[in-house]
Amino acid sequence: MTRVWLAFAMALNGGGVAEAGPWTRDDGGFYGRVLYSMEDLDGVDGHRVDAYGEYGLTQRWTLTAKTEAVTYPDDSAINRESYRMTLRRQVWRHGGWTVGAEGGPVYGSAIAGLSNCDKWGGEARLSGGFSGARKGRDFYVFSDLAVIGHEDGCVRQRAEFGYGADLTEHVFTTQQVWLERGNDSADSYKMESQIGYHLGRIDLSVGYREEFGSAYDESAVLVALTTRR
Repeated sequence: MTRVWLAFAMALNGGGVAEAGPWTRDDGGFYGRVLYSMEDLDGVDGHRVDAYGEYGLTQRWTLTAKTEAVTYPDDSAINRESYRMTLRRQVWRHGGWTVGAEGGPVYGSAIAGLSNCDKWGGEARLSGGFSGARKGRDFYVFSDLAVIGHEDGCVRQRAEFGYGADLTEHVFTTQQVWLERGNDSADSYKMESQIGYHLGRIDLSVGYREEFGSAYDESAVLVALTTRR
């Protein structure tokens, strides 16, 4: 597992999105991240906070948990919050290639544009990725396919694609794209770029996320702090 992957931890997402990828933690390994973003949704200012963690149960099994909330002071009717806990299993690995599967319960959703999806449900995910080094610098690429269903009948399908690389010994960059559709939600297509700095076991990054679908206009600037052992 490359150092830059530890810095990004499955993705990046975000926004809630979504942490993504097939990789698991080492036995007893821990990763934690707190992210804050200032958002604009069709001209309404919002604030998003999410906390995400991973813990390696064994070499092949990792427990993940996430809580996320977004608030709009001028329109509290569209405030959202969500909770998720999953188990991730590394099912195949060869060289730098890895395939993983993940699933678990979810509650609510913090995705903008939803009119439902605020009950208990479940998420299932299949991931594939490659990590390695080029010219002495770590990098990774991954793709994910996920289905999220809620007991209120809301069903969403999401594809995620990501890339990350160390630019120097301390500076890294990540890019991620989310494509999401659902029966009770607006289509959502987002892309996010971050640049960050390795500070030993702590990484600090800043970034920009933008909706490029046609259902609504959304953008955000963000800052993330991660730690690991």
